[in-house]
Amino acid sequence: MRFRLGGLGGLVLPGALLAWQASGAPAPVGGAAPESEAALYRLNGPSPWKQVRPIENPGYRVALSSPDGTTLDVRVVVDGRPLRDDQAFPVPASSLPEELKGTVSRRPDEDLDRLSRFLTRGARSALEAVERVVGYTSRRIHYERPGLGAETAAATLARGRGSCVGRSLLAEELIARAGIPARQVTGILTASTPEELPEEARGYWDAAISGVRHRWIEAYVAGLGWVPSDPAGLANTVTARYLALPGPPGPDFGLAVLSRTAELRRPRLDLVGQGVALGRPRSAGPAPAEAGYRR
Repeated sequence: MRFRLGGLGGLVLPGALLAWQASGAPAPVGGAAPESEAALYRLNGPSPWKQVRPIENPGYRVALSSPDGTTLDVRVVVDGRPLRDDQAFPVPASSLPEELKGTVSRRPDEDLDRLSRFLTRGARSALEAVERVVGYTSRRIHYERPGLGAETAAATLARGRGSCVGRSLLAEELIARAGIPARQVTGILTASTPEELPEEARGYWDAAISGVRHRWIEAYVAGLGWVPSDPAGLANTVTARYLALPGPPGPDFGLAVLSRTAELRRPRLDLVGQGVALGRPRSAGPAPAEAGYRR
């Protein structure tokens, strides 16, 4: 599914100021723009603590608490400050943990390998390489609703269309073939009402989970860890509306939005000829364009 930046239109929901204090995210002072955004959710259903896990990733944190010993509150905090951008690209194999070195080896595929090389050629860092891939998947791979058949990276590339699953599978493949470990993330993209979602996704909105099921990715960057991205248009970041889960939520999974701050204003990444809007929380200059590639 496609996710538009600024979906809340800068609106701070009721209780959001309390969320700033409870989340550990810094509150804006003296009119200064905040550097973090936060959301507070309450899970219900049998054994809710089995449906979610704490996460400490670069710029993305999930913390759990239980106010009464039976209900489970989940706090998501996203830090918008720039990530350190010093992981050289191509990534030296020696910089990867031993358990991840084999994950970048994929079956040969001429189309996927050629596209991965094209998109990442000349990238100055691993984060920039990820940005280029996300720029391609968000702009060139058009969204379509999930079908009955299983999606694959190769089929998504060949068709130029895919759901959030197809886009994520393709982005993971392209990043891994560039020598950067990548993996899938399953979770919920929260929305208090269907109107907070893009039009094509509103039919999937589920009041019981206060949002829609969603898929995105993480890329491993040495010195940082697993950095999240959404191949629909958020590079090296997500928002506090993204709640990562260990697996697909069960039929009894329930989620309620208790409070949420306004989303951060994320800079645009204007790829020449493309105009793709991407979150860009890193410290280097603008990436060259991927315009010109044709399948």
